[in-house]
Amino acid sequence: MFSVTDSAFKQLDAQLAAAAEKYINIAIRKSGCSGYRYFIELCDDIEGKLIITETPVTIVTDQANEPYIQNVTLDYVQEGLNRSFKFSNPDAKSECGCGESFMF
Repeated sequence: MFSVTDSAFKQLDAQLAAAAEKYINIAIRKSGCSGYRYFIELCDDIEGKLIITETPVTIVTDQANEPYIQNVTLDYVQEGLNRSFKFSNPDAKSECGCGESFMF
């Protein structure tokens, strides 16, 4: 089950309010030193997508990404002056030192 914290929902909702798109897409691509990385994208077309959540924000992903989002938590964190989305995946076999990518 993919879960989203209240602070992440609040930030995603704010991003959608300022954009023309209606939905959030969680993409997973080869990237970084460990293999894969999560990306948050705005989108309008959700045909054929797996719906992860619908309330308060509709979040979708490609069907093929389902194994990579199981047990993942999306949070929005502030560390000092830095603010960012953080994906926590307890099923990842390893992560790179900077935490940007993971191996599955």
